[in-house]
Amino acid sequence: MSGIPEPARPAPRRSRNTFEQAAQSMRTGDATPATPATPAAQPAAVEPAPVAPRPAPVAQQPEPQKKRKAATTDILLSLSEDLKKRMVATLEHTRPRTGITSQQQFIRTAIDQLCKRLESEFNNGEAFPPPVENVNL
Repeated sequence: MSGIPEPARPAPRRSRNTFEQAAQSMRTGDATPATPATPAAQPAAVEPAPVAPRPAPVAQQPEPQKKRKAATTDILLSLSEDLKKRMVATLEHTRPRTGITSQQQFIRTAIDQLCKRLESEFNNGEAFPPPVENVNL
């Protein structure tokens, strides 16, 4: 190991929002209001009256569009590395023929097809009823 010390890492930079910075400075009074330049024809003794800073209008941020489909829920799915690689390879090679373009779509389609197969095999093609919750005997 050398005697050279490790350089200090810079702190991560925060993204800048100039409108928010301006609004904060107007709220705290840090900003100096813009004053008109004194024309040369006016005497120097005449100063314009100080202008009180107007609070900047707070822009309403539009609600971000959600990509989530209606009535969906998240699940945590762990796969073995081999199964994940197999899924990715299958997806990439069959994309032009199946139209499945994402891993999520691939998983949803696989779940749908397996449910249909098991329902037709074990429940006369009907969807299984939801399991009963909190049964007290």
